[in-house]
Amino acid sequence: MVAALTSNEKALRENPVLESVSLKFTELAEPLRIPAQGVTIFVGPNNSGKSLVLREIEQDIASHANIAKKIVSDFEIVWIGEEQLKSDITKLTEKAPSNTSPDNVYVGRFNPDGRFGGHSIPHRPLREYMAARREMRWIASQFLRFFLIRLDGRTRFDLTNDRPRGDLLGLAQNILMHLFQDGDARKKVREIVFDAFNVYFTVEQLSAESLRIRLSSVEPDDNEQNWNDAAREFHGKALHIKDASDGVQAFVGIVCAVLSGDYRAILIDEPEAFLHPPLARKLGHQLTSNLKAGGTLMASTHSPDFLMGCLQASPHVRVVRLEYSNNKSKGKIVDSAVLTKLFKAPLLRSANVISALFHDGVVVTESDNDRAFYAEIYYRLAEQEKGYPSILFVNAQNKQTIRDIIGPLRAFGIPAAAIVDVDILKDGGGDWIPWLKAAHVPTALHVGLGHQRATLHKLFVDQKLDMEHGGITQLGSGDQAAANELFDQLQQYGISAVRNGEVESWLSDLGIKSKKAAWAVEMLERLGGDPNDPEYVKPAAGDVWDFMRNVVKWVKEPGRKGTD
Repeated sequence: MVAALTSNEKALRENPVLESVSLKFTELAEPLRIPAQGVTIFVGPNNSGKSLVLREIEQDIASHANIAKKIVSDFEIVWIGEEQLKSDITKLTEKAPSNTSPDNVYVGRFNPDGRFGGHSIPHRPLREYMAARREMRWIASQFLRFFLIRLDGRTRFDLTNDRPRGDLLGLAQNILMHLFQDGDARKKVREIVFDAFNVYFTVEQLSAESLRIRLSSVEPDDNEQNWNDAAREFHGKALHIKDASDGVQAFVGIVCAVLSGDYRAILIDEPEAFLHPPLARKLGHQLTSNLKAGGTLMASTHSPDFLMGCLQASPHVRVVRLEYSNNKSKGKIVDSAVLTKLFKAPLLRSANVISALFHDGVVVTESDNDRAFYAEIYYRLAEQEKGYPSILFVNAQNKQTIRDIIGPLRAFGIPAAAIVDVDILKDGGGDWIPWLKAAHVPTALHVGLGHQRATLHKLFVDQKLDMEHGGITQLGSGDQAAANELFDQLQQYGISAVRNGEVESWLSDLGIKSKKAAWAVEMLERLGGDPNDPEYVKPAAGDVWDFMRNVVKWVKEPGRKGTD
């Protein structure tokens, strides 16, 4: 449980600073407007712009001029009402240095390096501009930016550094002074840290010049801030945080920063760095749970666990997937309710499909044996040929459940390709249309493709051909051309069929005669594991190598058909 909010904190709950942020992409005609209040998680593959978008948001808000940016198009602030602004100024005046002019308001924050920084601005223009709803950039750069903080991998460790003790009767000059003076904030940090590590957070003041974070296995009592023998014994047995692991330091640093100031907009880049998956999930849950109502939390992450922690804490988490390749960019807001429901499905949870959000694309196969084989083919191609995208290979339970996976992923803007055997031709009527819908094939094409499929299937039945052994090569040349035309169209929408039958038809020159699981085991063994071994099978032209190249080509192409 997190400590109850103080009356001052409750007053701040309804005073957000950001209304929205708009992002620009080459493949979208209009900027993508993202509501800023609540939790927004940016996901996507490497180099898609997740870290950049947070830096640009911070830079844009802090700049009086409209600076050049690659992703951020613009932002909107929340225009604070007269009474709320008056209340804010009153609170800020109470914390202002004694030499602040009565005509000015002093506004500041604890910076990512842990130290306090701020400046004075005149009351009158702030009130006038806010009331008239003009000079938004002046208000943002001179006033509102002090309610925002951005944390990244370079700053989170600095947050747990020892800090000058200073005058503990005066205004806090750093994060540790603030946490030492603010019992409520210290208590909240302590509860979160104990929940994560089963140790108690405390700020020790016994050094001649510094305040230090210590982690105790014993719960602090009334002696925590004393100078007596009991206090010295207590702190002496506690662990100095710099002797703790990187993960503990990173977790504690983020929590201290978030809870140590009146931050109404918090931006965190890779919050999961240095954290094991369970801790990443716990951090996501805690940050989401402790966000003040009306506040903004934006995080860029590579971690499915951090994302799941956020989604478990709130059904209203906003997920934005970014994509960038070949100088083309896309962005899409993922429906969090659909996302949460999707990843509660046992099939998708067991297949770790949520990781798809963090890859360039996904390939879904019928079985685990198929997945292992095709993934190995992809890895060998990627090692030998440059520019391959990051692809996650997952397996369904059967042919029909492939579409249950690719459909929702494509709705999120993820290029999810399907690899199926030639017997997809058997899927008629109620089974065929769901394939086309999952692949986002336009409705106008459904009837024509359905007729082609039915005609080809009838040819196999009438000629008593086993399509799984030889595939379309058993048909006459004209019918083969018709089959290739159908499969070429499906390939354009990311459904790749094994035209010569099934997975066991590949690399027949290697002489593997087994079936199903035994074939996969023997084939993977025959492919070899040492690239320096003369028997190691390397990519070549034709066969499964070209098949996989076509799959990758569809995933890699920003203008591909079949994804929103």
